[in-house]
Amino acid sequence: MGWYTNYEIEFADQIEWDDFTDNCLDKFNVQYLYLRDLELPRLVVCIYSTHSIEDILDALKTEYKTTMHYRKYDATVWIVHGWV
Repeated sequence: MGWYTNYEIEFADQIEWDDFTDNCLDKFNVQYLYLRDLELPRLVVCIYSTHSIEDILDALKTEYKTTMHYRKYDATVWIVHGWV
């Protein structure tokens, strides 16, 4: 048995997100919510313990060609992932 962890990911730039097309997260079987109405776009993801947040961040970086940082949902400290 495993567990779920919620993360918040913030992109450094605006991205072209489309809810109606397959995206790079499908292979990870995660639940996600894309938030457009913030200064920088954010993604809230619920990840099962068989996948790591780093794998998901790498897939997002490959797909959207931007840097990002993340944190466990509702935490106060952001963790840098390719943020310049």
